[in-house]
Amino acid sequence: MASRLLARLDAAISRTRDPVQLACLRAERAGFLGRHGKVELAHTQLKDIQRQFADRPHVAVSGWIALAEGQIEHAARLGTAAHDRFQRAHALSAAAQLKPLQALSAAWLAHTEYVRNQRQRMADMCAEALQLAAPDHHAARWRAALTVACGYHFGGRVDLAQPWYMAARTHAMADGDDVALSALIYNQAALRTSEARLLAAFDRHCEQRAAGAVIGTESSGQFDVVAGVQSLDWLVPLLRAQLLLLEARYAEALALLDEHWPRSEPHWQARMAPGMLADRAWCLWQLGRRDEAREEAGRALECIDAPSDADDRALAHARLAQVFEALGDTATAAGHADAAQRDCATHRQEQQRQVELLETTLSSVPAA
Repeated sequence: MASRLLARLDAAISRTRDPVQLACLRAERAGFLGRHGKVELAHTQLKDIQRQFADRPHVAVSGWIALAEGQIEHAARLGTAAHDRFQRAHALSAAAQLKPLQALSAAWLAHTEYVRNQRQRMADMCAEALQLAAPDHHAARWRAALTVACGYHFGGRVDLAQPWYMAARTHAMADGDDVALSALIYNQAALRTSEARLLAAFDRHCEQRAAGAVIGTESSGQFDVVAGVQSLDWLVPLLRAQLLLLEARYAEALALLDEHWPRSEPHWQARMAPGMLADRAWCLWQLGRRDEAREEAGRALECIDAPSDADDRALAHARLAQVFEALGDTATAAGHADAAQRDCATHRQEQQRQVELLETTLSSVPAA
């Protein structure tokens, strides 16, 4: 699939003669390439721009470079460095009153605040992006709208999320941004998967939710293949593994975990390790590999207190309760079951708080 956004940027670059405007367009193009998964090429192009302006820095160029660096870092590693670069782009653009760049950097900053669970800051940045962005500033509007949609979806209010998902899709399509469409499909699938897993873990009917998550996950993988999106290509198989667990297809789930978990980024591994190791232990037990299951459960226990989201902790504890019950250690199983209930309650409170913050902060903001 040819990217209309990339073609438009190439056309603009070919006809631009102003060196500052040209450098900004080239940085924007490098950021898109990074989001597409062409990280090395994107870095090379940014370094060339930096060399050209090393002796005569320009605030607009510096701001676009910082934004592109954040996009590349996010696509390559989901790392915290992306947040720092978006903050720099936002500060530079705000100081120089470069409103289009400020809107776009605020939108990306909102997303990293969402990932970091900084809920008020996320809502504030979404509001700023939507207030500053012109109606046809599709790049800022799809990113802000998708973050709002994810916030509402995380909060359990899919009804409130749906119009924002539609707005994000509309702006992404208008911009010709296939990577944005990939992000939209993936984020919906990931949130549906999390919801289905929570329902399954806490003894509620989840077949219909799981079916929707499966469809979304398969759509995400297929879209990336067609569009040629290569960034974070280990995420979709790991989602698939979690859904296979819901279907009791343990051998298939274990094979995906073993293949793709080592490819995931170290900081993501550290945050998700308890749940992934617990899931792997459950697969091993179900496949009759009991000694390995016990060993893997022990590894999960070693990192169970690692920083993570309340819903991820709830899922990890719930899975460990199953594993230790199967292993005959009922006391340890009961402890994890209690911890799972506490973390699930915390998650429900966080969901409600998320929705309240978005409702309050966006009450006077025009729709995307």
